[in-house]
Amino acid sequence: MSPKPAKPMPEALQKIINNAKELFAKLDTTKKLILGGVLLAVLVAFVALSGFASQKNKILLFKDLDSKDFAEVTKKLDALGYTYGTSDASMITVNPDERQEIITKLAQENMLPAGVSGWELFDIEKFTETQFDKDIKKYRALKGAIEKSLMTLRPIEKADVNIAMPEPDLFEANAYPVKASVILHFKPGVDGLSKKEIKGIVNLVARAVPKLKNENVSVADADGKIISDFEEDLEKEKLELRIVQEKLRIEEEERVKRLIDMRNTLRWYLGGEDRVDITRFEYVLNWDQETIQENEVSPVVAIQDNPETPYSELKLVEGNAMKVSSKETKEAFKGRGFTPDGPAGTEPNIPPGYKDTDYQKAEYQKEENINNYEFNKRVRDIKKQPWRVEKIALSVVVDGMWEKKEKADGTGFDRKYIPVSESDLKLVRKNLEAAMGYTRSRGDQISVISIPKDRTEQFLREDEEYQRQKAVRNMVVASLIILIILIMAVLVYRAIKKEIARRRRLREEELAAQQQMMREAALRVMDEGGAEVELSLDEKLRRELLENAINLAKEKPEDVAQLLRTWLAEEEQT
Repeated sequence: MSPKPAKPMPEALQKIINNAKELFAKLDTTKKLILGGVLLAVLVAFVALSGFASQKNKILLFKDLDSKDFAEVTKKLDALGYTYGTSDASMITVNPDERQEIITKLAQENMLPAGVSGWELFDIEKFTETQFDKDIKKYRALKGAIEKSLMTLRPIEKADVNIAMPEPDLFEANAYPVKASVILHFKPGVDGLSKKEIKGIVNLVARAVPKLKNENVSVADADGKIISDFEEDLEKEKLELRIVQEKLRIEEEERVKRLIDMRNTLRWYLGGEDRVDITRFEYVLNWDQETIQENEVSPVVAIQDNPETPYSELKLVEGNAMKVSSKETKEAFKGRGFTPDGPAGTEPNIPPGYKDTDYQKAEYQKEENINNYEFNKRVRDIKKQPWRVEKIALSVVVDGMWEKKEKADGTGFDRKYIPVSESDLKLVRKNLEAAMGYTRSRGDQISVISIPKDRTEQFLREDEEYQRQKAVRNMVVASLIILIILIMAVLVYRAIKKEIARRRRLREEELAAQQQMMREAALRVMDEGGAEVELSLDEKLRRELLENAINLAKEKPEDVAQLLRTWLAEEEQT
C-alpha cells in the first residue's frame, strides 16, 4: 500500500501565511526585533499561566481558630513538613490531597482543635456525595451551628444538641413533630440559669430548626435534670392561686351570710332599709392551722355516783391521787462513838478538848417515808379547723323618724325629725352583737350611731307627688261635676223636646179630628141630598184619599193595621 498523500493546506490559511511573510519581509531590523520580543513575552506568559493553572487549589483545614489552637496546629504542620496557607491567624488551608492525611496525623497526636463543625462542612464537596450524605451533613452542620451559638453564651461552657427529624409524610396531620434536646454544661461558679435565660435558649433552638416548636424543645443540665419544664412551677403557682381564691370565696360567703343576718335584724326592728346603712363590715379569717396538745388531770374516783338517787355517792380517793410506789427508811443508833486516832505509834491530831467531847454518850435516829402518787391524766392532741375568725369590725348608721303634717296652703308637708333614743341604739347594738358573733376578747369592734340622713330630694319628690295627686284629685272632681251637669242638661233637653212634640202632635190630632168631623158632616149632607157644598181641590183630593183608605181597610185590614203601627212608632220617636 502506498502512503496517503498529505492533505493540502486550506487556501485561506495559506493566503494568511503568505501575507504575514510578505509583511515580515517588508519590516526593517528594529521592527523585526520588537515583534520577536513581543512574541517571546506572549509565549513566556502563556507558559507561566499554564503552570499556575496546573497547580491544585488549597482547601480549608480549620477556620475560626483561637490563637492557642492556631499556634499549635501551625507549629505541628511545620514539624511534619506540610505546606499550608493561613488567613487572619484563624484559618488554615492545605493541599486537597494532603488534608485527610494531616487530619489523621493531628488526631494521632491529639491536636485536633476542640471547635465544633458547623456549616463549614459544606465548604468541601465531593463528586461521589449522595443525597443521604448531604442530609447527614446538613444535620451535622445544623447541630454544630446551634452548639456554637449556645457556647457563645456567657454562663455555658459546653452544649450538646440532638435533633430528631422524622421522615416527611404525605399528610402533614400524620407527620411526627420535630423535636430537640439540649444538654448544657455550665462554667465553674454558675449554678443555673434563670427562667428568662432558659426561655431564650429554647427560642434560639426552636427558631434555628425548621418546623420546630418551643414546646418540643427540652433543656437539661449536666445532671440530667430538665430545666425547661415550667409546667410544674406553673401548676404549683396555679394551685396556690386557686387556694387563695377559694379562701377569699369562703371568706366572702361567710361575710355575706352574716351581713344578710344583720340586715334582716335591722329591717325587722327598724321597719325598713332606708333608715339604716352598714357603712363598714370587715370579716377577717385566720387560715393558720393549729395543733394543740392538752394534758388533763382528773381525780381518782373510788365510788361512782348513782344517777338514780337524789343524793351523791361519789367518793374520791384520798388526796385525789393513786399511790403507785412508797419507800420507808428507819435508822437508830445508841452508844458511844469514837474517832480513830490513826496508825499505831502515832499521836492523834485532835485537840484534847474535842477528843473528850467526842467520846461522850451518843444517840442517832433517822426516819424517811417517800410516797409516789399518780393522778388520772388524759392527753389529747387537738387539731383546729383550717380557718377561724380573726376579727370582726362593724359600723352601722341609723336614721331617726320624720313626722309629716300637711301645710295649711296645701303645697306640701311640714316635717319634724325625731332622733333614735339611746335605749333603741343599745337594743340595736345588742342584736347586732348576737348576729355577728361579737367577742370582745378577740378584738371585735362594733359601732352603732344615729345620724340624720339627708332626705331633701326625697322630701321634694314627696311634695311634688302630693301636689300632683291633689291636682289630679281636683281635676277628677271638676270633671265629674261637669259630666253630671252635661247629663242633666241632656236629660232636660230631651224632656222638653219630647213635651213639645207631644203637644204639637195633640194639636195636630185635634185639628185633624175637627177637619174629619167637618168632612164627615159635609158628606152626610151630600148623601142626604141636601144643599150642595162646593169643595176645594184639596178637599176633593182628601176625599178621594179617604175613600181609597176606607176601601183598602175593608179589603186588606192587616196591611192597614201594620201601616198605622209604623206611623205611631215614628211619631213616638220624634
